[in-house]
Amino acid sequence: MKIRHRLTLRFIFQLAISGIIVLLIAAACTWWILQRYADMSITRDFASVGLERLVESSKLSKDGIRFDPHLLEQVKLNNGWLQSLDEHGRVDLSYNTPKDVPLSYAPGELIAYWNKTKPFPYDIYLWIQEKNGELFTIIYGIKNEMGQLLEEINQHHVLTPAGHLELPSSFQERLKKMNGYVQVLDASGTELASYNRPDSIPAQYNVQELLLRSTYSNRFGFKIASTFHEESKYTWVIGLPLSHSNAAEEQPLLSEEIRIILMGITFLFCAMFVIFLLISVWNAHRFGSPMLHMLAWIESIGQGKYTEPLGRTGQPHSRNRSGKWRRRYVVFADVMQSLHKLSAILKRDQDLQRQTNKLRDEWIAGITHDLKTPLSSIKGYAHMLTAENYEWSMAEVRKFSTTMLDKSDHMEKLINDLELSYRVNARIQPPDMEEIELNAWIEEVLLRGAVHPSMDVGRIIFKSAKTEIYVKLYPPWMERVVHNISANALLHNPPDTILTVTILHDTDVGEVKIVLEDNGAGMDDVTANRLFERYYRGTDTSSSTEGSGLGMAIAKGLVEAMGGWITVDTSLGSGTTITLVFPIPPIRLNP
Repeated sequence: MKIRHRLTLRFIFQLAISGIIVLLIAAACTWWILQRYADMSITRDFASVGLERLVESSKLSKDGIRFDPHLLEQVKLNNGWLQSLDEHGRVDLSYNTPKDVPLSYAPGELIAYWNKTKPFPYDIYLWIQEKNGELFTIIYGIKNEMGQLLEEINQHHVLTPAGHLELPSSFQERLKKMNGYVQVLDASGTELASYNRPDSIPAQYNVQELLLRSTYSNRFGFKIASTFHEESKYTWVIGLPLSHSNAAEEQPLLSEEIRIILMGITFLFCAMFVIFLLISVWNAHRFGSPMLHMLAWIESIGQGKYTEPLGRTGQPHSRNRSGKWRRRYVVFADVMQSLHKLSAILKRDQDLQRQTNKLRDEWIAGITHDLKTPLSSIKGYAHMLTAENYEWSMAEVRKFSTTMLDKSDHMEKLINDLELSYRVNARIQPPDMEEIELNAWIEEVLLRGAVHPSMDVGRIIFKSAKTEIYVKLYPPWMERVVHNISANALLHNPPDTILTVTILHDTDVGEVKIVLEDNGAGMDDVTANRLFERYYRGTDTSSSTEGSGLGMAIAKGLVEAMGGWITVDTSLGSGTTITLVFPIPPIRLNP
């Protein structure tokens, strides 16, 4: 799998996981907000909201009905009490029930308490539920403080003509303890007198204001009750702080609902920030570290250091002790492999460059020596010929001139080899090809090359093809190739070495082959592998050092320039076979 696909899958998977986590956190925050809203609703109005939830969450056991402990605790916090009645009106279960509450009820008695036709110091709320075939009645009661206060103030209040409100001392102490207040309003809603009224409570009411404060007490922090006297047209108002509100303080700028939502949103954003921060740190470790490692490696390559940077333990950062990829480097395995290959290639090229430079220096030293040797001879004979104190005979002059001419030819050959080597290395293209009959032409080239003393014709066996083969080649180049290979075979082998040259035509694949096979000493693997390198002479001390070291490299370059290739098959003691292959069909064949 390519690195692009791996990275794509990794990031898609990462984003998917991040999205799922964010959704889970959002769901948890939403659930928390809803729970707080439910708890707030239960706290404010347990009779309407909490009682239903209490019944729904109840469980029936052998010992009777059992309620949710959390909701029972809420009953206690609201200063309420709870009873469970069976079908006969007997109390089956009670919780936080005061002593003045009955333990059994007659049918009419319970209805009288509920409808408030019979005095009862508590407001009661009923819920009838069937569970497992049994009918249960749940009674939730809460002390009717407002009703008792109104009843007491109706019996004992005194409003003086001067507008002063006189209340019993016990009533005042009780009201102060409860942080409550009393107001007397005239027919227009203006306050005539008050007791213990907080600053947040207005002194002037209209119809809507009093109605809203009576109906939506949660918005104002006080629950209020009022009674209207028909004769005086006065309205008596009593207010008590809600259990969750502090009457001594000013009302907060934000309602409890808004605060809960803001807390949930704040937690959500904080959690998301922490998650994305952790993801960023994880990405920096997971993807940043390998990238920095690869950049450091590339930088070291630019400085000529081709090995992977090592850690403190001497081990590459990308590998563990067993040599396997570390997990965070697996995604970049393709890049790491490419860097390894690049480093190996550059290291090989560097070594090859050093080796080439060494061979070049050796070859320059050798070619310089080869040039200086004939040049010294030419220069020496020239000094001898120009000497004034000696007269040379014509025979001696001819001898000197012949030697100087041979040395000049040798120097010219060396220079031509050097020039042709670099032209071949520049991949020159051959001039126009010429049509030749390959059998006769190769035989003639071998005869011309045999003029060398070490290359007598008796050491060369030529085997022509069974038919005449007409091909198009560039004769000067082809002659140079055949001469270089045959000379290399006869000059660098024992004197009794035989060279066999065979012309083959493979009609199946349309190839023409020229096979030059000798029965000489052969070559080792190192020499065979470097046979066609420039400046390389794979000879021992007993072999002839004649030549420039460019012959075989030139032969290979010329063959490839004409569209062919050259192969070597050799081993020590088994001779050498060099095959020239040209994948071109003959122009025509004559039997």
